Amino acid sequence: MGSEIVRVENIRKGFDSPSGRIEILNGVSFSVMGGRTLSIVGKSGSGKSTLLSISALLSRSDGGRIFYSGCDVTDISRKERDNRRMNDIGFVFQDALLMEDFSALENVAMPLLIRGESKKSALSSAYRMLEEVGLSSRARHRPAELSGGERQRAAIARALIHSPSVIFADEPTGSLDEKSAQGVEDILLSAAKRSGSALIYVTHNMDFAFKADEMLCLKGGVVEKP
Repeated sequence: MGSEIVRVENIRKGFDSPSGRIEILNGVSFSVMGGRTLSIVGKSGSGKSTLLSISALLSRSDGGRIFYSGCDVTDISRKERDNRRMNDIGFVFQDALLMEDFSALENVAMPLLIRGESKKSALSSAYRMLEEVGLSSRARHRPAELSGGERQRAAIARALIHSPSVIFADEPTGSLDEKSAQGVEDILLSAAKRSGSALIYVTHNMDFAFKADEMLCLKGGVVEKP
């Protein structure tokens, strides 16, 4: 087993509403080791995506601490958060969010280009990553020319291109048919095992959820046993 990649402690998050304060997360904790997978489940509104967003440094909590490889990243600056996401984090959204004017190859290469890598090197790495997700034959196609499953595989390749230590995925199969969803599930789970990255994903699909090494079930802002 690898070392601890992500640990969150006592995470709290709430929102003000006309009827008063609504607590979405009320002291949630978990940790994930390298090469291990964690699924997060719960009813709509249970705080799954909020917890994922906070853990991935996309938003801030009202309380609690977040550690990456033992380093406290809770209160780091916006620039430091951007650097963490650029170097340590891969994120897969429910909608692939590919840039429509660029090919699948260019979309996958984008994180490396943003980091300043040469275009030749970035495109070469992107092509190898597309090969790994079974999409090399569609490398020159734009998103509009790809199926939903193909777009999501391209999004996974983009999330993995910089060898992140942790991969977050928010309902990555939520908009896919059963066959395409199965392919995406297999790619994500095998990528974590192969690379030694931690994989943390939100899903409503309990079959997919049970494939993780561990499951976190949210109810009423707290963790309960599945």
